[in-house]
Amino acid sequence: MRIPAIRVLISYVTAGTGHRRAAEAIAEAVRQHLPHAQVDCVDLLAYTPAWFAWSYPRLYRSLVQRWSPLWGWGYELIDRPWVFRCVQPIRRRWNRLMGRRLLRRLRDQPPDVLVATHFFPADLFASAKQAGVLKARLVVVITDLFPHRVWFAQPTDAFVVGSSPTRDLCRQRGLVADRVHLLGIPVNPSFTQPRNREATLRALGLAPDRRTVLIAGGGMGVGPIAELVHQLLVMDPDRAQRLQLIVVCGDNVRLRRSLEGLSQQARLPIRVFGFVETMAKLMQVSDLLVTKAGGLTITEALATGLPLIICSVIPGQEQLNARYVVSHGAAIMALRVPEVIDAIQRLLDDPATVCAMQERARALAFPHAADHIVERLILPLAHETA
Repeated sequence: MRIPAIRVLISYVTAGTGHRRAAEAIAEAVRQHLPHAQVDCVDLLAYTPAWFAWSYPRLYRSLVQRWSPLWGWGYELIDRPWVFRCVQPIRRRWNRLMGRRLLRRLRDQPPDVLVATHFFPADLFASAKQAGVLKARLVVVITDLFPHRVWFAQPTDAFVVGSSPTRDLCRQRGLVADRVHLLGIPVNPSFTQPRNREATLRALGLAPDRRTVLIAGGGMGVGPIAELVHQLLVMDPDRAQRLQLIVVCGDNVRLRRSLEGLSQQARLPIRVFGFVETMAKLMQVSDLLVTKAGGLTITEALATGLPLIICSVIPGQEQLNARYVVSHGAAIMALRVPEVIDAIQRLLDDPATVCAMQERARALAFPHAADHIVERLILPLAHETA
C-alpha cells in the first residue's frame, strides 16, 4: 500500500546556525523516508515584521557577546517557576503577534505535522493548537542538552531530547513521560558518512602526517580565536612541527581577514574559512575541536567521535551543555587561552587520552537522530492517514 503524501512544516529561527542545521537534517530525513511528502523548512523570522527579523539575531548577538552576564542573569531568572508563570502569558501573546503571518499561511495550507527546532515557533504553534486554529501534530526538537522552560510549550504532542538527564529534567518539570522521547539532537547524515582522511587533507592543502586541530566559534565566530591562533604560532617548535590548524570564523569577516593575512607568514600550516557548509568534512579529518559550547556543534562533534576543548561558553544554556560533555569525559573545559594551549599540548603528547575521549564522545552520540525522529514520530501519522 502506497503511503499518501503528508504535509510537514519544519520551523527554526536564525539565532546562530544550530537551529537551522537541525531543521534541515530532519527535512532531509523526511524526504528520504517519505518521498511523496510535501516538506517545507522555514525560518519563522521570514514571516515576522521586517524590523523584528532584523533586530532579533542582532540583539541576541549583542547580548551574548557584550552583555553575557546580563544574558545569564535573565536566563536563570526567567527559568524560575514563579517568574516564568508571570512572563509566559505576555510572551505567548507577543509570539502570536509577531508570527501571525505564518499562522495565516498555516490556516490556508494546514500541515499534518509541525516540527519546531527553536522555542519561538514551538510556542507559536502550541498556542495555535490550544486556540483550535491548528490541528497538526506538534513535535518540538530541543537543541540544547539542558533546556530552559521556554522550550516546554503546551500543548505539544512530542518532545525530542538529546540526553538522559534532559529526559529526566523534562519529567521533573511536569511533562507527560510518554511524550518525551530520547532520540537525540538531529545532525546532517554527512557527519556519519565514511571519508578518506588522507585524500581530504591533501585536497585542503594540509599534511596527513600532522595532528589537525579545528578551531571554530560557531556561526557568529565568537570566542578568543584570534588570540589562540597567535599563541599557537609561537608554541614549542617541536610540537609545532606535528601540528596544523583549520580555523572556521563563521560570519565574522574581520576575524577571517586578519587570520588569512597571518596564515601567509605562519610556520605551521593553517587553513582559514568563513561560514562553511562542509563542517562534517572538517570535523572528520580533525583530531581535536576547540570551540564554544553550542548544542549543535557539540552534537556534531559527538557524532564524529571528535574530542572537544571548550574555550568559550554563553552563560545559561552553553554552561550546561559544556558541563554535560566534560562530566562524561568527551571534552575538556579551558576558558583562558593559556589553558587551551596547555590542553592542546597535553593531548598532542597523549594519544591514549585522545582515543579514550573519542570513545566517550561516540558513546554519547545519536548520529541517526533525524531518521529516528521520522520513524518514531512522523511515519506513524503517515500510516494512520493511509
